[in-house]
Amino acid sequence: HRTFKKGKTIQHDATFHKEGKLRATGVSQVEAEVRRTLGMGPVDFRNTIYAAQKDLLTLLENTPGRRKEWFLRALGIDYVKTESDRLLREHIDAKDRDLRLHEGELKGLIDRYDPEELSKLQKLVEQLSIERKDLEDRMVSHTERRKEVAAELHRFQEKKTEYTRLVERHASLSGDKKDLVRQRERLFDQVKSLPGLEKECQDLEKEVSALDAKKQNLEGLRNKKSEYERLKSEIRFTEKQWKELDTRVGKTRANIEIIDKDAERLASLRKGVRELLRIGPQIPDTDLEQAAQSMEANLLHTIGTLSARLEHLVEERKNLAADWKIIEEAGPHGICPLCRQTLGAHYGQIEGEFSSRFDRIEKEALETCEQKDRVTVEKDRIDQQKPALREIRGISERLKNRLQLEQDLQELLAALRRNEEERKSLADRIVESGYDETAFLQAERDVRDLERVQVRCIELGKQIAHGKAQMSQLEALGTRIQDKEGEIAHITAAIENSDFNPELGTRLEGTLEGIDSGIRAAGAEIAANSERVKGAREKIERYKKDEEAIEELKSRKAGLEEEIGLLRLTRSMIGEYVLYLMQVVRSRIEGEVSHIISEITGGRYEQVLLDEDFNLLVRDIDDDFPINRFSGGEQDDIAVALRIALSRYLAELHHVHESTLLIFDEIFGSQDEERRTNLLSALRTQESRFPQIILISHIPDIQGEFSNTLMVEMA
Repeated sequence: HRTFKKGKTIQHDATFHKEGKLRATGVSQVEAEVRRTLGMGPVDFRNTIYAAQKDLLTLLENTPGRRKEWFLRALGIDYVKTESDRLLREHIDAKDRDLRLHEGELKGLIDRYDPEELSKLQKLVEQLSIERKDLEDRMVSHTERRKEVAAELHRFQEKKTEYTRLVERHASLSGDKKDLVRQRERLFDQVKSLPGLEKECQDLEKEVSALDAKKQNLEGLRNKKSEYERLKSEIRFTEKQWKELDTRVGKTRANIEIIDKDAERLASLRKGVRELLRIGPQIPDTDLEQAAQSMEANLLHTIGTLSARLEHLVEERKNLAADWKIIEEAGPHGICPLCRQTLGAHYGQIEGEFSSRFDRIEKEALETCEQKDRVTVEKDRIDQQKPALREIRGISERLKNRLQLEQDLQELLAALRRNEEERKSLADRIVESGYDETAFLQAERDVRDLERVQVRCIELGKQIAHGKAQMSQLEALGTRIQDKEGEIAHITAAIENSDFNPELGTRLEGTLEGIDSGIRAAGAEIAANSERVKGAREKIERYKKDEEAIEELKSRKAGLEEEIGLLRLTRSMIGEYVLYLMQVVRSRIEGEVSHIISEITGGRYEQVLLDEDFNLLVRDIDDDFPINRFSGGEQDDIAVALRIALSRYLAELHHVHESTLLIFDEIFGSQDEERRTNLLSALRTQESRFPQIILISHIPDIQGEFSNTLMVEMA
């Protein structure tokens, strides 16, 4: 049995029992056990026990080669021939492709292989090795000379460094001296203005003495201004509150007017909904929307039921129309698709029954559509009232707020009265404060001017103190300038006594550069020599690998040529073996057919021959004749004998006991009664060899010819 799982592959379970015992479990194991038990595969087993509807017709076929093709297929010889030929051809083609590939590779290697070039490369490597030794000796000589020149240049660089340090120190001291002289001159200019600054500072101190009194006056005015600003801010806040309260009073009164109008609208809407939906006074106003929803749910359920019924009627009519189309196409002389009997005189009665069922379905569908339309109209009426129901719900919610709005209005009016009293009180307090904005601004200007004078006085004091310090700096700068001049004189004498010679350094650098050029040239030649040696050795290695590859490819080529020859010989031998096998099969089947035809015909025909194309020749008296020379009944006997002979040959080939069953499926075709009777007589002659012969036929006249009959009918 098979197990199906959604979204997964099909699973097969199989078990095999023999003589009450479990022999195998699983598809592969069961298949192997069945093959072992039967002694043959499924195709041979089918051809042994089962004769299909067209087998006898094919055995009597006059078309050249058709009978031979059938025998080759039934015996499995065509599979041996075609499959072996295909497999061998594929192997030959694959080996041939490999051979051509190896031949191409071998030709390419032979074309580029040159023994003389290999000898030249080996000599070149020896010559390059000698040249490299000379270059390395030259490199060593240049390196030793460079060390000597580099040491001498190093000593020169030390002297140059010391000389450069003295020159740079002399320049640095000269620069420091110039900076000190400039500082002394700048300080001298600043010290000259010191008496004038002292006189200006004394005058400003007299003006600054009145600053404290001015600040005390300004502080008193600031306190009054702070109180004044606070009162003004409170007045502005109360005015803002008054505006907000006045706005809220207007909005609250407007909302009360709207709610009064909504009450009138609510009564009108409820009256309209009751009239249109036919809702009586037993339903209170608060439950109108719930009653409408209940009515809508009932109508939707009814519409769903009617729609399902319509779909069922459409499907029923579709199936009925399909059945009628099959019967109508078959006609009065056709076969009923249900009972497989000829319609005949029942055709008119069946047509009337189908017509009556069509009328009933159409009438019921029309009534259902009309009923659905009526229910849909009722639902549409409810849908049209949904906006009114939503409006009723909204107005009802708003009406709940009217009492709260009245209370809010009274509280807002009381707050307005308190706000007006508070504003009047604040205005009186501002007048009582006596604050003067002009006097406050003048006091601020006076204090600001005196504070600037005070800042200038402090700055002058700092400048005067700094000037006195600068006098001391002038004396110190004079001493530092004298020290710098002494150090400069000492360094100048050291520079004049130095033995540093710039020309010697130039000569040493030129010599070193020449040596470096020689080293680089020798290194470049050594590198070039190494590359040439490397390239030559790589070519030598490649030539050696080519020699090995050529020998290997020659060996492979010879092996492939030998394999191709053996495969072609095998293909030829299999073809000859198939011819031999067909001759053996023909001779075996000829004997079986002759024996069986003798039994069927009561000894009238005793010998049947098969030529190379499996054409039948039957011996009659003293000559052999083709089957088309005989009557239809005799041809049927020959075909049955030939088919039984094939079954017995296959059973014997697989060492199966010949007492088995035979199944003939629709072998009577369109024979008349005489030929059918003749076929049955022929089969009865084989009952001693086949204890069970099963005939499958749709012809009712032959039912009485059998000891056991099974009827198969459609449900």
